[in-house]
Amino acid sequence: MKPALLEWLRCPDCRKGLTQPVPDALRCRGCGRQFSVRDGVPRFVNDSTRTAAAFGYIWGEQATRVTPPREVRPYHLHQLHDALGAPPLAGLIVDGGCGDGVDLAMLALDATRDVVGVELSAGGIETSRARTEGLAAAHLVQADLLNLPLADDIFDGGYSYGVVHHTPDPARAVRELARVLKPGASFLLYVYEDFSDRPWYWRAALRTVNMLRSVTTRCPAGVLMAWCRLVSPLVWLTCTLPARHFSWARRFPYRHNTNPWSLTGDLYDRFSAPIEYRYSEAGARALAEQAGLAVRRTANRRGWMVWAEKA
Repeated sequence: MKPALLEWLRCPDCRKGLTQPVPDALRCRGCGRQFSVRDGVPRFVNDSTRTAAAFGYIWGEQATRVTPPREVRPYHLHQLHDALGAPPLAGLIVDGGCGDGVDLAMLALDATRDVVGVELSAGGIETSRARTEGLAAAHLVQADLLNLPLADDIFDGGYSYGVVHHTPDPARAVRELARVLKPGASFLLYVYEDFSDRPWYWRAALRTVNMLRSVTTRCPAGVLMAWCRLVSPLVWLTCTLPARHFSWARRFPYRHNTNPWSLTGDLYDRFSAPIEYRYSEAGARALAEQAGLAVRRTANRRGWMVWAEKA
């Protein structure tokens, strides 16, 4: 574990500081509880939940294939900045649900800032660890967004892309992320939209998909992944291609992929998550505001993006 990380960590039970009496363990100064450190990553939770198992499967299978990046390439965080016009994040940054670590690695290439990636699943941690190997500015913590093992008011900025709406309590997750931000810090958030401002047939399509999800979220991960590979070309033909050529199709989902099989991961993401909340623009704003964040701007890019600042 990198020494700097210990300064920012706190016991998730009593919020007291931690010590590292031996390389593979942390101990709370207050309540005495111990937490393991494995492969240099402090582990405050296991990945026994259905959500962690679902996402950990797709992220974990990449762990032996990824390598640290040599240069920055646009990914989710860049989309947030482009859509919202928010200033670049600087200083100490928290990544709320780092997944497979792409954004974490992109930020860590800039040695002027440190980034702490929080991830629930062991699979996500393993791939993020492989992707950020050798990047001194990247730090990893296996923890729950609903109970962050981080100190109050220490981060200069933060973001969470497509994560809080998969937690049992999105409002609490955003409050926890806001808690660890300094006053005035920027926070960028992305959540799924509920189609409340779209025509009735969009909402009908969403209800149909949700009925299908009631089945797919109970499928074994390997079976669901195979189904997504089979369905990917069909979705590419009905969504991606029309969106490229017709203006009426430019709000279609899955319009951004490059080839018939590149949708497999997106489909797995959509049909595997056992928990999924969706928001209107007003709902996305309220999600930030209930956490004590002042909303500066919103944008719709296949979901609602919010730029807010801690009051």
